[in-house]
Amino acid sequence: MKLITQSKASKVIQILTQSFQTNPSALWVIKQDEKVQKRLQVLIEYAVATGLENEGLFLSDDESAAAICFEEPAKSSLSSYWHQLQLIRKAIGITRLPQVLKREGYLKKHRPDEPHLNFWFLGVDPHRKGSGGVLDIKHRIFELSKEKQLPILLETSVERNKNVYERYGFHTYHTWKESDDYTLWFMRRG
Repeated sequence: MKLITQSKASKVIQILTQSFQTNPSALWVIKQDEKVQKRLQVLIEYAVATGLENEGLFLSDDESAAAICFEEPAKSSLSSYWHQLQLIRKAIGITRLPQVLKREGYLKKHRPDEPHLNFWFLGVDPHRKGSGGVLDIKHRIFELSKEKQLPILLETSVERNKNVYERYGFHTYHTWKESDDYTLWFMRRG
């Protein structure tokens, strides 16, 4: 498993876009219209750009799984502001922006104000599930947590994923019934 750079970013975008096509939390952020798949890809492109900027983009050795996990607080640059503007323009939409900002404020308020690893995205190529790529990534991120002596934080809106994270030592420290459609679990390891 390797930390990757721009050369493999398109593979990460492909894996994560496929993996998040039915993710309630990711879909809530973007405008729901006939361009929803393109908007989801823009959201993932934004996340990958953020991961690259913060040296937190991972791809399993067999290229079946990808993740974005980086140290918080994250770096900000002129480039990151440009990517945020593109996200608003191409995926969220101006009319949804107040709702999304309110949501982000809530998320930030419930994350501990301490350095940590933000385990933001994890996805598997749907045609290669069970190939071991996720275990590759899990081991590397757990090693990174140990090396940096930082806890790992994540949020998930998929109960099946919550149960898997619990098996790997995460515990839920906050639960938010974000909408009638789904719950968001705030989880921590370490």
